[in-house]
Amino acid sequence: MVDRTILGIDHLYRRPVYARTKECSINYPENGPLLPDAPSWCQAPFDPEGLLSSVMAIVTCLIGLQFGHVIIHFEKHRGRIMNWLIPSFIILALAFLMDFVGLHMNKPLYTISYTLVTAGAAGLLFAGIYALVDVRGFRTPTIPMEWMGKHALMIYVLVACNILPMFIRGLYWRDPNNNLLKFIGVGA
Repeated sequence: MVDRTILGIDHLYRRPVYARTKECSINYPENGPLLPDAPSWCQAPFDPEGLLSSVMAIVTCLIGLQFGHVIIHFEKHRGRIMNWLIPSFIILALAFLMDFVGLHMNKPLYTISYTLVTAGAAGLLFAGIYALVDVRGFRTPTIPMEWMGKHALMIYVLVACNILPMFIRGLYWRDPNNNLLKFIGVGA
């Protein structure tokens, strides 16, 4: 409603993801014909990257900013880890509570519960990696991630221009279709 009022209807998707829900589709959870008594919103145009989704993206950034704030203002490892773990568990508990009461986790709609569960899980993962790498000194396995972090823009350009997938597809075993991309299920 907000997107339609402010931005108009021309930018919205005509085949919404929620048409696969049990309220809409005969072939739930797949696409299919609408149920005879399907609500009118099953065919309504939809924008997953609309204004309300942008608010959820801002919330995710602010939670990440808080995690960065902890790095600057806490010097001891224990203080940092506790200031990441406690909010992460609270955020996760809140996300699962919201899911339980009906605000379900839904990536295409970028709901608040989805935003909170991804932010909470990222906080736990961040605290775990920090404890392993910076506290325990377990650096060797993280060298590839460090390299990718330093060269993220170059990797993005290589993937966006299809250079890296073509290179990886060129490395195969006995048959051109027997390559790494095929193995992990990306591309043909």
